[in-house]
Amino acid sequence: MAVQKTGISHNLLIHPGETLAEVLEEREISQAELAAGTGVSAAYVNSVIKGKKGISAKFAMGLEYVLNVPKSFWLNLQANYDSELLELNEGQTIAEEERHARNELAEVVKYLRLRELIPMREKKDDSILSLRKALQISNIANLKNMVPAGAFRMPSEQSVNPYVLGAWVRLCQIKESRKLSACFDIKQTGKLIGEMKQIMLQNNTGFQDELKETMKNYGIDFAIVKNFRGAPVQGYISQKNDGVFQMFLTIRGSFADIFWFSLFHELGHIVNGDIGKVSRFVDDGSDGEKELAADRFARDALLEPVSYRKFIEKGDFSIEAVEHYASSQNVMPYIVIGRLQKEEYLDYRSFSSYKLRYKWAKPTA
Repeated sequence: MAVQKTGISHNLLIHPGETLAEVLEEREISQAELAAGTGVSAAYVNSVIKGKKGISAKFAMGLEYVLNVPKSFWLNLQANYDSELLELNEGQTIAEEERHARNELAEVVKYLRLRELIPMREKKDDSILSLRKALQISNIANLKNMVPAGAFRMPSEQSVNPYVLGAWVRLCQIKESRKLSACFDIKQTGKLIGEMKQIMLQNNTGFQDELKETMKNYGIDFAIVKNFRGAPVQGYISQKNDGVFQMFLTIRGSFADIFWFSLFHELGHIVNGDIGKVSRFVDDGSDGEKELAADRFARDALLEPVSYRKFIEKGDFSIEAVEHYASSQNVMPYIVIGRLQKEEYLDYRSFSSYKLRYKWAKPTA
């Protein structure tokens, strides 16, 4: 059964032939006379009037000459009718596979509704049509094929839903892209790192906007995106034809030290040349060599390796020592605490009050 998103039934659609019939009646012109004047068959004119055929460009031109009504008028009538008919019949294109995909996308649908990107209350088939438009895809079942080939391998230890992952990637791809005047210059990496650390130290709630503005000056279009269950990725990076990088990061780890390490890790992928114009990189942690290299970059960019080694050799991991060392590196103490915990110099309960957590803010109505 057709899904009527417009609320119009097929019987209420006005075919251009009805308007043509009214004009002929008003001017007392027969179908045969119109056919002779426009150079088409009487059968064709009759089919148009009965709504069985559409007004062709040639016939519209003939109507302009015979009736002195612009051809654009008739062509627009036909185009509007075709568009309404297509929308009316759109629901008939929904297959069971799309309904299955819709069931898998419940969390994505909730997010899009909260963002007012799709209507709040719809029938399930109507919501499929809304998802097609919101995700800019003709069939939401195809989301499972949206992950760039060769860039993503599903980690065996985590649950991956290909529909959710595809929707997440699609949201990244269609997120508003800004035209940046600068392109990434690896020689400016040190300066960028310094500015990123300064934003971290300010420790304010608007840090993501500051990061976005700072990174655009270095040729990186940055945004934090919502993460969903079933899409266990930290980030997505691509390079546009103009050389500008797009970087999207989630707060899936929630802890601030994990977020900042992930941010520097993703920057490492750019610096290390892991992303090209003809490829996309979905960072799921499956490419061991690239991941280790990006980890090294992040680790050393946040905490200078020689100074960190000396800090470890002293063996003083009191909060006073941690804060002093963090200050020397221009980072927040939770960066040092997180690394010490990961390397088992501290247990994960130590200094828990210093471990800031980030939470995805719900949009306000």
